[in-house]
Amino acid sequence: MQITIFGATGSVGHYLINEAQRRGDTVVAVSRHAHSKQSSGVSWQSVDYDSLDSIVKTLAGSDAAIISLGDYDVITPTQNIVAAMKVANLKRVEILTGFGTSSASRKQLGIGMRAVMTVMMPMLRTKEKQDQIIRNSGLIFTIVQPPTLTDGPATHAYRYGNYGHKSISGHIARADLAEFMITNLVEDRFKRESVYLQN
Repeated sequence: MQITIFGATGSVGHYLINEAQRRGDTVVAVSRHAHSKQSSGVSWQSVDYDSLDSIVKTLAGSDAAIISLGDYDVITPTQNIVAAMKVANLKRVEILTGFGTSSASRKQLGIGMRAVMTVMMPMLRTKEKQDQIIRNSGLIFTIVQPPTLTDGPATHAYRYGNYGHKSISGHIARADLAEFMITNLVEDRFKRESVYLQN
């Protein structure tokens, strides 16, 4: 499987690349700036997120895309990635966003955590808009919503999907998050829905 990863130099990017390589997948690692790194199974490409043609080029030959952009303005890049995927006739996308960033995903939370997230929503508006772009895209999406990320080693023992006591005060190692995201994409699970996960 070939996966284009947008945000490959971010805090989760190299974990995603390593996990995809471990599974034997091919990666197109995309960042805003040119990268001199090269390794077997990984093609590094720079992108102009304001240029549809630039984004389409990074999707050539890929079976799916992952959007793992940071806290800077993600609205325009996400809109343009969605448009480029349609041009490239690529349907499967997975996006890493914030905990509880949409009304649809907050329905999965307990009443107490929903109240907490309502108070926090002014700080999450950008991620909420990004979530809406993906939900309205017509693509086959998975929206991944972890709580606090850590740099600890992979535990391979995390909860995801329909589990109790989902909380923004929880945590998950970036290595576990990457394992879930690549596995979810390759096995084509959680289609057209959001999913929480935590240790």
